[in-house]
Amino acid sequence: MNDSIEKQLEVIKKMATSKGYSLNIVERDTSEEKGIGSHYVDYQSKEIEITIPIVHEEKDAILLHELIHAEFFLTGFPRINRSPEIKYDGLDLDLFGSIEDLSQHVLLYPKMIELKVTHEKENLKFLENYLTNLLPDNNISFIKNALILVESFYRNQVEFLKYESKIRKTHPNSYQLYRKLKKILSTVRTPLTARDAIIRVFEIVEQEFARGKVKYNFKEKCILGVVLSKNNSEMFVSDLFQLVKRPKLKNIYLQEKRTGYYVAVYSSTLDFQNRKEIIKHERCGKYFGLN
Repeated sequence: MNDSIEKQLEVIKKMATSKGYSLNIVERDTSEEKGIGSHYVDYQSKEIEITIPIVHEEKDAILLHELIHAEFFLTGFPRINRSPEIKYDGLDLDLFGSIEDLSQHVLLYPKMIELKVTHEKENLKFLENYLTNLLPDNNISFIKNALILVESFYRNQVEFLKYESKIRKTHPNSYQLYRKLKKILSTVRTPLTARDAIIRVFEIVEQEFARGKVKYNFKEKCILGVVLSKNNSEMFVSDLFQLVKRPKLKNIYLQEKRTGYYVAVYSSTLDFQNRKEIIKHERCGKYFGLN
């Protein structure tokens, strides 16, 4: 294992332990999976699992990629989670995964370059596979294209230039949306700015769906992780959030007042009135485990 990666692994393990999480590395055949490497957070067992291929010429770089994702999680970058009682389809999962990844990849790939460890062959393969097989530039398929274009740009900006002029002509809708999304994501510097960017991307994508006469509402679908400023951490939970029951759903949700996004979901057996009293008297930092 590369020295810089071994050092990064130890740093992330210590960081995870300090937050009450364990970090496990699993090696298996990932050749048939969507991603050559992956990371998964189990909130109940407080475990971060990183999966990498058993054999791969860029195995170290793939591990580093997933370790940086783990680092972002541990330092408070927001996750786009799901409610256990809402049914999700492939489109939902693709959108959630792509947008969350992009909010981190804008910083992740430059960090890999800084550490001089990159999965460059995988990146080139990604660009060739996806940029030469884009979906039609109409209906709502161009939204997926735009997300792929942003990902491709982050992976290898120089190589992306070889495809860009042609894509601009053959897929103008995809390209225009790509430019909008890239501009928004360029503002990501911290967990707070990452969350703001995610919400803005949600809004842009919803607008594009609406133009295609498709109704899509991220607020009704996802659970968006909380990120608090220092000042907000000292405020009472009820100042910023409210406990609600949603039509046609059984569980109880914590909703952010400012944005309308749901940030947590609780069992329907929760004592609603008791929890309402708790959030009136508990500070946000303590409640969300950020202190």
